[in-house]
Parts: sequence; structure tokens; C-alpha cells
Amino acid sequence: MSYKTCSCTYLWRIERSPPSYIFGTIHVSHEHIWPYISKEIRQAFISSTHFYGEFNPTDDTYWYDFLRCIANRTPRVERSTDYSTQGALLDMYLIMEARRSNKTTGGLETPEYLCEHKGMLANLKTWMLIVDKIKNRMKTGTFENETLNNFEMNETETLRKMYVCNEFDDEYIDNLENSTKVFHDIEQRDENISRRMHSLLKKSKKNRYFFAVGAGHLFGTRKNLIARLTTYGHKLTRLCTYQNLI
Repeated sequence: MSYKTCSCTYLWRIERSPPSYIFGTIHVSHEHIWPYISKEIRQAFISSTHFYGEFNPTDDTYWYDFLRCIANRTPRVERSTDYSTQGALLDMYLIMEARRSNKTTGGLETPEYLCEHKGMLANLKTWMLIVDKIKNRMKTGTFENETLNNFEMNETETLRKMYVCNEFDDEYIDNLENSTKVFHDIEQRDENISRRMHSLLKKSKKNRYFFAVGAGHLFGTRKNLIARLTTYGHKLTRLCTYQNLI
């Protein structure tokens, strides 16, 4: 499988010295995406000292707070524990690679947010099994046989091709917002994530951050994540690649 590249990537450089980066991911299996990622994105990831995803599956305290929140929620919904898919999601793959490279890792959203918005997908017992699986795979660095269907978008060849060819844009995300409930709270999430990023960037000017968030946060005619960071005074530049084939 091969794709032609388009001119611009889903990578934004935060203009400071040293620079930091924001990368727009997609919740599909990494083996369908990462081999086609441009060298600019790879280099930004490699050069970073700190990696932050939407949540931090490597932090035991994060999972403790998440499960405590689930335990306090009622009613709880019974669901199957069969979550088999092929390969790790791109987000999970990146955080595992960050750990292998001895980068500092962290999360941009709180365990309470994950609890409130994902908690009703399963009951406490099921979530405990899921969390144990995630923690074990984070320790061993293996996600070959299963991840979580509930965290994965409907993966199609068309969706993968659109992403790899950098065809997500404001119009596409606006249409998704109007046609699916997945984006119902995206403005609040944009605000929370931008506030967290700003706090980290302000805290240390020496760290090279690589922030990975869903690409939907970076596009749309609403006040998206990029626009919100700009209001905090950050200058961001979208990076482009000029390779003909990948």
C-alpha cells in the first residue's frame, strides 16, 4: 500500500527555543499509519524530551483515580469484556515508543474526564480487567493482539487514506461535528487541553514537548485547539512536507 503525500502535515511547531510540537493523531491501528508518517513528524518525535497524550496509560495513580471514580458512579452498565482488535492504536504506540526512548510521559486530560465520558461503556469489574490489560501491555511494550474497541474509530481504508494524505480540514471536521455525537464536548476538551498545554509550556522553556491529540482538535471553524493556544500568546506554524511518495 502506498500513498501520495499532500503538502502539509498534522504537525504544528510551537515557536520557542527549543521548539515544541503538536501532532494530530487518529484512533486507528498504528501499523496502518506510522510507516507512512513523514520524516518531519518522526524527527520532531525523536528530538522531544517530553511526550504528552490525551491521557497517560503509564501512570498507576491515573488508573487508581479513574477506577475510584468509576466505583462511585451509578448506575453501571453491563458490557462484554471482548475487546479484541489488531494492533495498538497510534496514540498507544507513540506513548510506548516514548517510554522506550526514556522520555518523560504524561496526560493532558484528567482521569475524572475519562471516567465521566467513557465510564458508562462498562461496569467496574470490566474496567478493572481492561485497566489490568493496559497496564500489563505498557510494562511489556506489547499490544499486538488487542486494544480497546471502545476507544477506536470505525477504521476504514478511506479514513486511513484521508489521514495519511493529510486531507482532514476544517470543512471535514465541521461535517463530523454536525453528524456524530463523538464531538459533542469537543469545545470543552479544546479548552481543557489548551490550558494544560499552556501551563506545561509556561512551566519550563527548556523542555521539548511533543503533544499528541486527536486531529479533530486541530481543525474546524469553531475556536479549536490551535486558535485557543494562539490566544494564550503562542505562535504556531503548521509544517509541510514535499515528498512525492511514501
